[in-house]
Parts: sequence; structure tokens; C-alpha cells
Amino acid sequence: MARRSVQFWRIAQVNGDDLSRPFPARRLAEVLQQARHAGTDRHYVSPDGTVLVAQAVAFTPHPVLLLDRVRDTNLPSVGDPSGRRKPLPLAPGDHLLETTYFAFLKRNVVAVLTSGNGPRASRMGEYLEGMLGLDPGLVPVVREDVEEILSRLEVSRFEFALPAERLSGKLMEGEWADVLDSASRLMTEGTFRISLSVGRSGKAADKQRIRERIHQLIEQFRHAGSVEHFDYVVAEGKDSLTGDREVVDLLKERFISHVEVDADAFNDPAKSVAQAVSILNKQARDNEEFFARTLPEVQGSPDTALVPDLIAGGMAAVREAMAAALAAKEAASADVSTQGVKADSREEGAGHELVRG
Repeated sequence: MARRSVQFWRIAQVNGDDLSRPFPARRLAEVLQQARHAGTDRHYVSPDGTVLVAQAVAFTPHPVLLLDRVRDTNLPSVGDPSGRRKPLPLAPGDHLLETTYFAFLKRNVVAVLTSGNGPRASRMGEYLEGMLGLDPGLVPVVREDVEEILSRLEVSRFEFALPAERLSGKLMEGEWADVLDSASRLMTEGTFRISLSVGRSGKAADKQRIRERIHQLIEQFRHAGSVEHFDYVVAEGKDSLTGDREVVDLLKERFISHVEVDADAFNDPAKSVAQAVSILNKQARDNEEFFARTLPEVQGSPDTALVPDLIAGGMAAVREAMAAALAAKEAASADVSTQGVKADSREEGAGHELVRG
């Protein structure tokens, strides 16, 4: 047996707009299935060179997608019983696939069954933006009492750390984006750690102002869909109700379930899909009461028009085609304009000749 985690996220926005209706997950699954049956290339190359490909593996009771990271370089080796190493027996054109499963539940909750090497949850948003023009804003579903604890916390310290190779301004927004972007230019190896604290000196009013500012920055940080990229995120302070010192681990306090999976089954593509779908459906049933109690209900019908049909190359190909069409139109307009000028010149010249004659 092997241990896996199921993370829970919520789609709060699409393309920057608040999402008050159900996310059109079934339409998304149908589009991916249609593209697969049509042989449409579904591979997306992210800005950092990571190759991703998605497919639908279930439609009921919840749409389930898998997202593969495609690897064809730096591949591991195979070892025989005596320890001799040999390359993976891949046929020409084959790739290594590292998989994460996504189930789209009620209340716009996404359950994510992870493995050590599969793509992170934020990669699904990246894929959907690149291939379909969707930009879902993912926020973590947190443990029931975290909001209450943080609302009472007289924060004195906020600290986080992440590997230098993951540093990027794209992980966050606003001030945090500037910080991480600058840090990415300072270091490419090791661990980047930052700590904000109120400090010991200063007037009470000044300290309170600093606390409020740090609290604002914590809220910005918590609601970023990329928190999972970090290794360590904690807030510390005094509980204003009990007077106790509290240290809130914002990674571990996210709502995450740990499940046991059959390691052998997860090495078999067909069996792994069946087991993943079963696990995610069970998690949906087991936690439905929690989500109903802690998350807002979502009314209405999904806006299926949000999800276009998928074409090879995704939105990059669409933009290229639009740019080419615009360039052709402008060139044609310029050609017509030039012909008109030449014709006018000839007419004017003929008229002048008649006058002179």
C-alpha cells in the first residue's frame, strides 16, 4: 500500500470574475473527450517548458479529469535483480506520464488526488487557460476552525519558505508578486525564506498598525491558488479570546485527506483510473456535510458557453490565427488603398493632359 493525499480547492473566479454559478465541469469533460476521439492534439507547453495533457475519465456522479505531466528527458532507469541499470523500455514516441486526478464536486469544490510526481493543482488552471482560454481562480478549502482562529489572532509573525527554483512572481498577486519576482532574480538554488514580524519596540498604536498590515498580507497569501508550491507557511500570535499563543500552519491546516492506495494498481493505467475515481467519489460523499456547512451554496445552471471546443495548439493557435487574419486583412486594405491612389493618379494625369492640349 502507498499513501496519497486528497486536497480540496474551490473555484472562486473564472477569468477574474466571481463565480456565482456552477463551474461547467461536465461541458469541460465532454470537450476533452471529443478532442481525444477526434485525435486533436491536447498537449500544452507551459511558459516554463512543462508539457501537460488532460483527458476526461468519468462523467458521473462527478466529472473526473486526469492531468499528466509529460516527460521525455531526465528519465529514471530500470534496475534488474542484480542492480544493473538499463533504460526504460519506451517505444519510439512514448513518454513518461506523471498523473494527478481532479474531481469537480458540488459548490465548485475540486478534489485533487495527488502523487509525489504528478502536476500540482495550479497546473490544471494553467492548462485550462492555455488550451481553452479559461483562467479559474483556485482557493484552498481550509479546516473548519482556521478562519475563526485567524480572525481572533493578534498576529506577531508571518513566515514562509519555498525552494529557490520555484520562485516566480506568477505564484502570487500584488505586493507578493513583486517580492517573489525580485527574489527569483537574486537566487536560483537553495531555499528562500521571508519573515514579517511586529517587533518588540515602538508604540502600541504603531504595533497595531503593523499587525493589521501583516494580517492583510496573510489574507492575500492564503487566497492564492499557488500556496501548495510553498514548503512552510505559518502565522503566529496571541489568541485575543483565550490569551494563548497560537501558531497556525497554513499548509497543514488546509483541508486535506490522506488515503491509502494500492501501489500495484496505481502502476496499471486502467486500474489506477478506476481506483482514483472510486477514491474521489468516496471523498465527495464523506465530506459533503462539511462542505454544506462551511461553503456557500451555488445556484443556477453552469454557463457552458464559457468552454469552447478545443483545437490543436489551444489558445496560442487561436491567437496566431487571429493575428494572421488581421495581418492579411490589413495587407489587403493597404493593397486596395494603393491601387486606388494609382488609379487616381492616372485619372489626374489624363485630365491635366487634356487641359494642356
